Amino acid sequence: MAKSQRISVSKAHASHSKRQSTAYNLYIKNELPKYKAAHPNVEHKLSNPHPTEAFRQVAYLWKYAAENSNRTPL
Repeated sequence: MAKSQRISVSKAHASHSKRQSTAYNLYIKNELPKYKAAHPNVEHKLSNPHPTEAFRQVAYLWKYAAENSNRTPL
Protein backbone atom coordinates (compact mmCIF):
# COMPACT_ATOMS: atom_id res chain seq x y z
CA MET A 1 0.00 0.00 0.00
CA ALA A 2 1.41 3.36 -0.99
CA LYS A 3 2.05 5.94 1.67
CA SER A 4 -0.62 8.26 0.26
CA GLN A 5 -3.25 5.51 0.48
CA ARG A 6 -2.74 4.82 4.19
CA ILE A 7 -5.36 6.13 6.56
CA SER A 8 -4.23 7.30 9.94
CA VAL A 9 -5.72 5.55 12.96
CA SER A 10 -7.42 8.70 14.23
CA LYS A 11 -9.14 9.31 10.88
CA ALA A 12 -10.24 5.68 10.66
CA HIS A 13 -11.80 5.82 14.12
CA ALA A 14 -13.41 9.21 13.57
CA SER A 15 -16.25 7.65 11.60
CA HIS A 16 -17.12 5.29 14.45
CA SER A 17 -19.48 6.45 17.16
CA LYS A 18 -18.85 5.90 20.83
CA ARG A 19 -20.27 2.69 22.28
CA GLN A 20 -23.44 2.96 24.28
CA SER A 21 -22.89 2.58 28.02
CA THR A 22 -24.00 -0.71 29.49
CA ALA A 23 -26.37 -1.02 32.43
CA TYR A 24 -23.34 -1.99 34.56
CA ASN A 25 -21.40 1.13 33.51
CA LEU A 26 -24.35 3.37 34.31
CA TYR A 27 -24.91 1.64 37.66
CA ILE A 28 -21.27 2.04 38.70
CA LYS A 29 -21.23 5.67 37.53
CA ASN A 30 -24.32 6.47 39.64
CA GLU A 31 -23.68 4.32 42.71
CA LEU A 32 -19.94 4.77 43.30
CA PRO A 33 -20.20 8.44 44.37
CA LYS A 34 -23.15 7.57 46.64
CA TYR A 35 -21.18 4.73 48.23
CA LYS A 36 -18.13 6.94 48.74
CA ALA A 37 -20.28 9.65 50.38
CA ALA A 38 -21.95 7.13 52.69
CA HIS A 39 -18.65 5.42 53.57
CA PRO A 40 -15.97 8.15 53.79
CA ASN A 41 -13.45 5.86 55.54
CA VAL A 42 -13.36 3.34 52.68
CA GLU A 43 -10.30 3.56 50.42
CA HIS A 44 -10.97 5.21 47.08
CA LYS A 45 -7.64 6.60 45.92
CA LEU A 46 -7.44 7.27 42.19
CA SER A 47 -3.67 6.73 42.07
CA ASN A 48 -4.04 3.06 43.04
CA PRO A 49 -3.80 0.85 39.91
CA HIS A 50 -5.86 -1.94 41.53
CA PRO A 51 -9.62 -1.83 42.13
CA THR A 52 -10.32 0.06 45.31
CA GLU A 53 -12.40 -1.25 48.18
CA ALA A 54 -15.21 1.15 47.32
CA PHE A 55 -15.30 -0.10 43.72
CA ARG A 56 -15.25 -3.73 44.87
CA GLN A 57 -18.21 -3.13 47.18
CA VAL A 58 -20.30 -1.35 44.54
CA ALA A 59 -19.46 -4.07 42.00
CA TYR A 60 -20.64 -6.66 44.54
CA LEU A 61 -23.89 -4.72 45.02
CA TRP A 62 -24.44 -4.91 41.25
CA LYS A 63 -24.90 -8.66 41.65
CA TYR A 64 -28.21 -8.02 43.46
CA ALA A 65 -29.22 -4.69 41.86
CA ALA A 66 -32.64 -4.34 40.24
CA GLU A 67 -30.97 -2.83 37.14
CA ASN A 68 -29.05 -6.09 36.60
CA SER A 69 -31.03 -8.34 34.26
CA ASN A 70 -28.79 -11.29 35.28
CA ARG A 71 -28.97 -10.66 39.01
CA THR A 72 -28.71 -13.37 41.61
CA PRO A 73 -31.99 -13.86 43.48
CA LEU A 74 -31.85 -13.11 47.19
